[in-house]
Amino acid sequence: MTSSGPLDGIRVVDFSGYIAGPFCTQLLGDMGADIIKVEPPAGEQWRGQDPFSPGFSKSFVALNRNKRSIVLDLKTDKALSTAKALIASADVMVHNYRPGVAERLGIGYEAVRDLNPRLIYASNSAYGQKGPRALHAGYDLVIQAVSGLIASNPNPDGKAPRRYAGIALIDFTAGQTLAIGVLSALIQRQRTGVGQKIESTLIEAALSLQRQKLVSIEAVDGQNPQKSQGTVRDRMRASAKHMHDLVARELYYRTYETSDGYVTIGCLNVPQRRHFMSIVGLEDPWFENPDALPQTDEEDASRRALTAYAEHEFTKRSTTEWVTAFEACAVPCAPVQMSDDLMFDQQVEAGGYFVDFVMPEFGRVRTMGLGITSDGRPKSHRPPPALGQHTKEILDELAARQAAETSANGVR
Repeated sequence: MTSSGPLDGIRVVDFSGYIAGPFCTQLLGDMGADIIKVEPPAGEQWRGQDPFSPGFSKSFVALNRNKRSIVLDLKTDKALSTAKALIASADVMVHNYRPGVAERLGIGYEAVRDLNPRLIYASNSAYGQKGPRALHAGYDLVIQAVSGLIASNPNPDGKAPRRYAGIALIDFTAGQTLAIGVLSALIQRQRTGVGQKIESTLIEAALSLQRQKLVSIEAVDGQNPQKSQGTVRDRMRASAKHMHDLVARELYYRTYETSDGYVTIGCLNVPQRRHFMSIVGLEDPWFENPDALPQTDEEDASRRALTAYAEHEFTKRSTTEWVTAFEACAVPCAPVQMSDDLMFDQQVEAGGYFVDFVMPEFGRVRTMGLGITSDGRPKSHRPPPALGQHTKEILDELAARQAAETSANGVR
């Protein structure tokens, strides 16, 4: 990188793979930290996730810019010694080993804290260090299942639910949370002079995404809320029916099909709902509290009929026409776009949300940026490294550091 950021001078040694850990360290690298990615001889796992060239996949490129790569086989004494030297030189260490693995390798927290008392030791795991699942492996999809997240998206036909949103929501949430933990620990170290151990878990990230649902209030739920009765399958089918019924009555906060696509409308207050009724051409006696459950079968049928009417009306005009009409009244709305439409979207372009860099063998690369706009963020970026690309460079830096320490000790 040719420009520094707020974390300029901070060194991070990254032993992680897949998504959560690499996303955390890329965020830190985007803020100017020096990220040393320690990889096994075969490379980090995500390099081989549908590669477009040996050692590079789009998934890897999306998560590993602004890093340097060194290859170390931690099963050998020499490589482990180098790893410990790197840790001793670092401000932050990140890994996503299962509980006990780092300890077996000799780079658990207790061991490295003696090497470097100022170290921020950041780890990510599926379930954390305690509990009956602590030693179990877990990917985003698995955690979606065990956390209840996948059950919040039941199939309308009552069959097995699919992955929520089709993206790794939990992994990215856990990685972002871990980065926040690292930043807070660095701030605390400025006051105390010592490091600490921090951890994010996939299970907690999944729960945090559902925080509005995970609330127990004694006056409402009693002192000891009871676990729901019935099998998961029966309860999920009931949930699917409930959601289907809600959609059948929903007018103001949903996506409609138009004559040439789809438009999403969001009316969360009474004035916006009045505009909606005027634009679509309907009268809704229940517009002041549309979330209330119907009190009679007749009311239910009437509200479903209103929704069916609105659905029919929306198909008569184009997406652009509907967006123009609702935007004129300041009603939140947007056309439905595909994710690849956003690569050069005018609004995204104006915000500078993507970053560009050049990979010599592949040309210009555009990918999502830090997610934070600030005056201090770097203006240029290092492309994702080839496997072991910086091994010699990093080893030479370590040798120079050790020589300087030896010389300083000699002077004393």
